[in-house]
Amino acid sequence: MTTTNEAKEQRVLITGAAGFVGRHLIKEFEAYGYTVFTTDVVAEPGALPNYKKADLCNRDELCALVREVKPTACVHLGAISFVPDGDKNPAFLLSVNVAGTVNVAEAIRQHASGCRLLFVSSSQVYGPVASMDAADAPISEDAPLLPLSMYAISKVAAERAVLAYGNSYGMEVMIARPANHTGPGQSPRFATVAFAKQVLAYKSGSQDKLCTGNLESIRDFTDVRDVVKAYRLIIEQGKAGNAYNITTDTRIKIGELLAMLQELCGTNAPVETDPALYRPTDASQRLDYSKLREHTGWTPSYNLKQTLQDIIHGIS
Repeated sequence: MTTTNEAKEQRVLITGAAGFVGRHLIKEFEAYGYTVFTTDVVAEPGALPNYKKADLCNRDELCALVREVKPTACVHLGAISFVPDGDKNPAFLLSVNVAGTVNVAEAIRQHASGCRLLFVSSSQVYGPVASMDAADAPISEDAPLLPLSMYAISKVAAERAVLAYGNSYGMEVMIARPANHTGPGQSPRFATVAFAKQVLAYKSGSQDKLCTGNLESIRDFTDVRDVVKAYRLIIEQGKAGNAYNITTDTRIKIGELLAMLQELCGTNAPVETDPALYRPTDASQRLDYSKLREHTGWTPSYNLKQTLQDIIHGIS
């Protein structure tokens, strides 16, 4: 996208911009000619484009930011996104993920009329799969929401809040429900990067085995660069009031993912189960992303092998 003297400047505000997804989303919008404004509570001035520190729990700070920026679009990424962190302090989780989202919506309502708001939720709102059968029918966006974790509960509550703003005030709000996503720059607290770091440590001789949890669970991994492309397309072409699943439906056992990393690195390290990392066998939901494809034309560009290669390259 390019701007002209006749066209309205596209000004996008990204909350939670200092995080893994935020940094990729900045590049995506900049590549299409947007003027990007960023906010977070952890970045330092100069680390992000047009950055201003703001606490999601402080409505006055958010109102001042939105009043200054006057965004035409906002992608609300800011949240506590690591599930164990939310389990440790559920009250804080709810204050950030729910009340913080309300503060963003209220700031836009008051100070950025016409701004399109994309709230980034999670596929975890659908709850657990009914079985481990990978052939189960994909879930569409109108399926019942059955959140079980505090994290998923917070996302459902925040979804309801932004939809209420849309219904009550005519705001253009949309919801993204991405499946698991990974890619270069992700924290090693997440499995794919944690595995890659261990495999590389074994290859270098600084580690003599790989410590893992349950390798039988099934996950659906989408490249973060495909996910942020979906966010941009939803901002541009998504229909207000709609939720959009985002996935490549690349389901794989965790053990197979680890084997792919070992093959790419040329290693055959012994694997040992760490009881502290072990969780019961489960599977991520299969998602139907036909609505996203129909409304925006989105198609994924990266396969899992390319994603893993880029993760390895980013670490080494």
